[in-house]
Amino acid sequence: MESLKKLIPQLKGKKILVFGDLMLDEHIWSKVTRISPEAPVPIADVTQIDHVPGGCGNVAVNISALGGIPYLIGIIGRDSSGEKLRRALAAAKVSDRYLIINKDRPTILKSRIIAASQHVVRVDREDRTDLPPNIMKEVLRTIGNLISQADGVVISDYGKGLVTKESAQFVINRARKLKKFVAIDPKGIDYSKYKGASILTPNLAEASLAAKIKIIDDKTLIQAGKLLRQQTRAAYFMITRGRDGMTIFTNKEIVHIPVIPREVFDITGAGDTVIATLTLAVAAGASVKNAAMLANTAASVVVAKIGTAPCYREELEEAVEDNEPIVKKIKLRKELDAIIKNLRNRDAKIVFTNGCFDLLHLGHVRYLREAKKLGDILIVGLNSDDSVRALKGDERPYISELERAEILASLECVDYVTIFSELRPDNLIKIVKPDFHVKGGDYKIIELPERKMVESFGGKVVVIPPIKGRSTTNIVEKILGKK
Repeated sequence: MESLKKLIPQLKGKKILVFGDLMLDEHIWSKVTRISPEAPVPIADVTQIDHVPGGCGNVAVNISALGGIPYLIGIIGRDSSGEKLRRALAAAKVSDRYLIINKDRPTILKSRIIAASQHVVRVDREDRTDLPPNIMKEVLRTIGNLISQADGVVISDYGKGLVTKESAQFVINRARKLKKFVAIDPKGIDYSKYKGASILTPNLAEASLAAKIKIIDDKTLIQAGKLLRQQTRAAYFMITRGRDGMTIFTNKEIVHIPVIPREVFDITGAGDTVIATLTLAVAAGASVKNAAMLANTAASVVVAKIGTAPCYREELEEAVEDNEPIVKKIKLRKELDAIIKNLRNRDAKIVFTNGCFDLLHLGHVRYLREAKKLGDILIVGLNSDDSVRALKGDERPYISELERAEILASLECVDYVTIFSELRPDNLIKIVKPDFHVKGGDYKIIELPERKMVESFGGKVVVIPPIKGRSTTNIVEKILGKK
């Protein structure tokens, strides 16, 4: 797993074309101390009014805050809200050069009245009618002129009329010809207009609505995600799940990224932060999986703020650093060679073990603590989701590989975790050449297939007996009431 912290400086200077519904978010800060004598409603005494870019404008602001360069394409009216939006964009260092003015269509304005850190009410002023053909033509011409200069593309659809099937397909087809990554924040129930995009990032409610599947558990989540990815022919499909993290669907695997625990004040704009960070990170060369992990961290920053607000680069660096000690323990196989060489130079005794660790329980924890006592460094080989399915059946694992890796890395006794896709750990053993290879269970050492390999490297195989009644199967059966 590449270091997320090292990825952040690479975001600087990446150009992202941002296209979609642009709006002005008005935050009316107030105090409520009395009830109106005219009706049983609170009286909000205004203390401050802020104006910030909303909709795709917030995506652009997040890109700028992280060091990227947004090419923002949207529509505003010739009105006071449009002027306020221009000033707000300038304050966020986002150019308004490519904005298109429609004198007959007012700038979308969302006013939020906030009291005691809580939203009291939101008032929307907008026109959702179809755009005149000449305005749409100008929009597409602007996109066509800019897209070749961009390192990535974001389409932010808020259902206000700009992102139609025609405009979405125009952007997607142009981007694909130029091999640009296209991320879409979708809206509505018809995702056919997004066909061919690189990734879609709906939230749980939006995905449920579009798939016509009530998502209530992992089974229905997987059904909806697979269906929507197939319908859109997207390379990736990611459902953001609030407190339950994110789930990414590809044609080969399903990856769950757990949420980073934070005190949540306001989820406004979190989806904008996710798609902005993810697209910037992919443009900087990150895999979609690692880009999503960075986006997950960025989202954890903005939900701790009130109102529409971006995640700044310094905040992201700090958030990643807070989580880095655990992340640093999770290593790619290609990273192990240098680690093992360094450990050997220090004459460290290396202990290696492997397993699925699906639903970590007391038996696992005690077993790993005992394994660590045998040497100085404990390296854990973790079966990937695909290999767990091959070993345990199609309903396993219960917990995704990244989540299992993070849980293991959180244990003090575990020094490194690496994920492997084979059914047996032979290739890892050849790299690690452990002083002790530990197995947990009722095994006879002489019968273990890896014994000869370990001993050929000068190592020793150790078996640690299991704790009776402590197993994943027993836990699941108890939960399901089978015992």
